Amino acid sequence: MDDWSTGSYELTAAQLAPVATVVIDAVEPVAGRTVLDLACGTGNASLEAASRGALVTGIDPAARLLEVARGRAEEAGVEAEWIEGDFHSLPFEDDSFEIVTSVFGVIFGANEDDIAAEIARVLEPSGRLALTTWVDTGTMSRVGALIRAAVEETTDLPPADRPRFEWGEEDELRFLFANHGLSVQTEMRQIAFEADSPQAMSDEWADHHPVWLATREAVGEQRYERLRAEIVEKLEAGNEDPSAMRLTSDYLVVTGSPV
Repeated sequence: MDDWSTGSYELTAAQLAPVATVVIDAVEPVAGRTVLDLACGTGNASLEAASRGALVTGIDPAARLLEVARGRAEEAGVEAEWIEGDFHSLPFEDDSFEIVTSVFGVIFGANEDDIAAEIARVLEPSGRLALTTWVDTGTMSRVGALIRAAVEETTDLPPADRPRFEWGEEDELRFLFANHGLSVQTEMRQIAFEADSPQAMSDEWADHHPVWLATREAVGEQRYERLRAEIVEKLEAGNEDPSAMRLTSDYLVVTGSPV
């Protein structure tokens, strides 16, 4: 996985904050309930749940992001427990939580089967799950494809031993979680990203986002600069606001519970 402590992911997290409200709305009531927020990052969903009276634990492998989350919790006057750890192998007993959430977090994990198994293990039999996944359509998806292509053509990584899991495919999600005793449903939603221009949007991602910074290290400066130009072209083609920059992306809200 990429090192999400690098860069300034909190800039992107601030843009994604409305999704945290959608996720916690999907698992109400949360007051007095134990909530585990997987790949919690800077704490968007954790803080939203805690502000509604939930007993929240946020776990993430990125120590710096947890420090940001801890500081935000102090500023907001809410309590949560923050744990640095791997969400593929959770440090909790079976049936430990009434609610499990993740906002565009676990989708970046290395093994979706391990993640689903751990969610099923720590979730109480009457528990509830809500997470979000990107849908592989639109401009954002095309930008991601450019990044993957640049890495593949520049590095000597061996071929993947299995296909990339499609987190945005409803049938794939149902099959994945059903294998671990969870029944899930999906709902399509949208979120808009805005900037002063396509160039400004690209520059913010390229200079601050952990995935982009990892790509820069992998492909080298020369290929990275070409990639940035290619991405600006994609953003210009998909721009919904001729006077600035607006990009609407589809995502799935995945909700469910043990069968």
